[in-house]
Amino acid sequence: MGANFQRLIAMKKPGWMAVWLLLATLAQAGGFSAPPSDPDFVRLGRSRGYYRFSSDSGRWWSFGLGRAPVEEPTPFNHGYGEDVIAIAFDQGGKVASPPVYIYTIRPESFEERKLAQLVQGTSSKADVTRVFGSLKMRTNTQGREVWFYSIKVYNPFAEFPDRDSR
Repeated sequence: MGANFQRLIAMKKPGWMAVWLLLATLAQAGGFSAPPSDPDFVRLGRSRGYYRFSSDSGRWWSFGLGRAPVEEPTPFNHGYGEDVIAIAFDQGGKVASPPVYIYTIRPESFEERKLAQLVQGTSSKADVTRVFGSLKMRTNTQGREVWFYSIKVYNPFAEFPDRDSR
């Protein structure tokens, strides 16, 4: 039985290697959107959802979004800042992976409702333009075209800091 079992395992190795290779390829190509336990992923259904990161979190940098025009509200800019939504497209012009919402103060529910309209692999550049308006900034990251949409935000506490904490 030992020899037969070893022969059976040896015959199945190429099959398991093919499955592993397929899974690795899908993960690299963006075929998987997010692990089910990712606390930063807002799942809205099959092929629908988005990542939501605080600008303080360095996690959005790991997505290759270091060029995102995020601006923290500070006294230097009178409490104004910019949140950013990043949307990556594949070669066919469809949304390639879940969008990323980088927020500075708190996520805006109006923008999150817009993100809920996008479907990964189905929504086109025209659909994104219809939902978010004209394009603000475009770059190529990790072999994909990425569009950035800026959202103006205001923090009155950044404009008028506490004068008693000298």
